[in-house]
Amino acid sequence: MLEKIAQNEAAGTATRDRRSPHYAPLQTARAARPDFLCIGAQKAGTTWLYANLRSHPDILMPPVKEVAYFSSIYVPGWAKADADHRAFQVAQARRHWTAPDRDGAKGPRPDVRARMLASLDALAQEPMDDAAYATLFEGCSVDQICGEISPQYCVLPREGIRHALSMNPNLKVVALLRHPVARAMSHIAMLCGKGPTAERMKEIALSNWWNGVSWYSDYGTWLVRWKGMLPPGQLHIDYNGLIRDDPMGVLRRVSDFLGLPFSEAYFPKARERVFEGGKPEGNTDEVRAIVAEKLAPLLQDLRERLPAVAEALDLHG
Repeated sequence: MLEKIAQNEAAGTATRDRRSPHYAPLQTARAARPDFLCIGAQKAGTTWLYANLRSHPDILMPPVKEVAYFSSIYVPGWAKADADHRAFQVAQARRHWTAPDRDGAKGPRPDVRARMLASLDALAQEPMDDAAYATLFEGCSVDQICGEISPQYCVLPREGIRHALSMNPNLKVVALLRHPVARAMSHIAMLCGKGPTAERMKEIALSNWWNGVSWYSDYGTWLVRWKGMLPPGQLHIDYNGLIRDDPMGVLRRVSDFLGLPFSEAYFPKARERVFEGGKPEGNTDEVRAIVAEKLAPLLQDLRERLPAVAEALDLHG
């Protein structure tokens, strides 16, 4: 995927210049800050969205998916886990951006490589601060928008959301949702590590780890919190089931929400499975029943607070 990113970066200017014979690039400097965030939910298609938005010529995103800057500050106990995950992603990306060109193939432009390495240096800074975070968006031209995807952000408390909005009061936010039971089942399977089994999934569903799983599935709480703090019209919600059934439709809606031109040619990975977890060994019906029972109060709360979202999840979750 990283090789394709470099090609898209190099082709970006030419693509924008073909928009209109009357188009002229602006010269005014822009603030280094995100124009949009995707806040999750985890296991609802955020990796797919990252892979596709990275290929849009009018979007600049960091060289890793989950920056998790705000969650590392505002979600108690998450700083080390977020930092460790950033370090893992940075190591993977650095190997790509520092690798020599192979077999005579033309590598990324020197300015693109330099910008990516500067972003990786900022991501490696611990603890991160606002200046390091802003470095991730310094390469964004005046005719691009920039943003990042960290599913950890969905559960940010109000002070974390205020921090993000202090950088950009007009911040746009995308939320991808999956039916809470299906999302939780996938989350639990991920927590099993390699080779998930029905028995291990049941252990996790009945353990203290369940609290973190249910937190992500509590849409009625965190969606209401985000919606209440954002300016009107600045939150877009889409659904995991539609990524499967109509991926271009999802990307068209996200592009429209972000104020970007849409073309199917921008999204060559739209119909690909970018990441798929391992299928659990054994019969998981009992685990699903446990999960459904535990999530029943949250689902009822969602139906009362956000009935349209609950109905859409029944259809497309």
